[in-house]
Amino acid sequence: MMWMGKLSAIAALALGAVFVGIAVFSFDGDIGLIAMAVIGALLALGGFRTLRKMSGGLRLLCGAWGLAAGYSLIPIVQAGSLQSFFEDFGPLAYAMAAITLISASGLALTVLHQERK
Repeated sequence: MMWMGKLSAIAALALGAVFVGIAVFSFDGDIGLIAMAVIGALLALGGFRTLRKMSGGLRLLCGAWGLAAGYSLIPIVQAGSLQSFFEDFGPLAYAMAAITLISASGLALTVLHQERK
């Protein structure tokens, strides 16, 4: 396995733990938090399956990264412009933008990964 798959899988485990942790500690039955928990679980499962070189690990990881990138992009898109996004959310906006960039980078690493035989 090339370094891209390993790096993407390790980052997926870390971000999956963050997503599940946020969803569990602030759980109030909101559909957004349930979606965050599911995406975090998919990231963790995809990262685990990829590191163990199990069948379908990279495909699951790619799909989970895509869901994470899309989910984290929603607040930025709903704000209308980046200036209003950073004004509305304050310092939290930088963390949200970082999660979006990490998710997009993980997706790119997974898609560009080439398996060696």
